[in-house]
This record gives sequence, structure tokens and C-alpha cells, in this order.
Amino acid sequence: MTSRGRENRSARPEREREERPSYAGRQGRRSLDEEVVALREQGQSYSAVARALGIKRATNAQEAFIRAMRSLPEKERRSMHGRESERLNQLEVRIRSRDALEPVKMERHLVALEALRQTMGTPS
Repeated sequence: MTSRGRENRSARPEREREERPSYAGRQGRRSLDEEVVALREQGQSYSAVARALGIKRATNAQEAFIRAMRSLPEKERRSMHGRESERLNQLEVRIRSRDALEPVKMERHLVALEALRQTMGTPS
């Protein structure tokens, strides 16, 4: 307990944590980017990828995916872009179906989805 009578929130129960790899330096970043791509290609959401790899935010996982995609030769980049576009199209269908009775929620999710598409850009 603290002086104010509340429990110390930093004293959380010990949980077994998976060992997560350390990604230091440029080579580490490349390795992280490749792992992000591998999980994303398996159909994982950016949030799930971030959790699995110990990345702080889903947007950081998305940035790693974009970096990896941009580092590929043109033919591979176009192929990966097409697969990611298809995943985002499938997500849009799920959003429209799931949130059909909540138009405000659906619009918010569709705006976020469009931001994902814009960040990904067009293949070059």
C-alpha cells in the first residue's frame, strides 16, 4: 500500500513472459521487418503482430511492414502489395458486415482502414 492507502500498481503479479528477441541496429530492424511480414502474411492483424513480437504499438508493426515492402525488388513489392490489398479488402467486408447496425462505428473503422491503405501507397 502507498501512503494514500492504494495498492502499488507497479507491483503486478509475476507472469511468465516469452523471451522476445532484441532488435538493435539496422540488421536487427531488418530482421524485425521480416518477422512482421511473415506474421502478416499468415493473416495476423497488425495488433496481433505487435503483441507477438513485443512491439509497442500496432502502427509500429505497420511501419515495419511498409519498410520491408519498400525494400523489396519491384516484382516482389507488387506481389506483396497485392496480397496486402486483398487482406484490407477482406477487412472492409468484415467491417461493413459486423458494424452495419452501428453506422458511426462503421464509419470510424472505415476511415482507419482508408488510412492504412493510404499509408501503404501504390506499388511502384
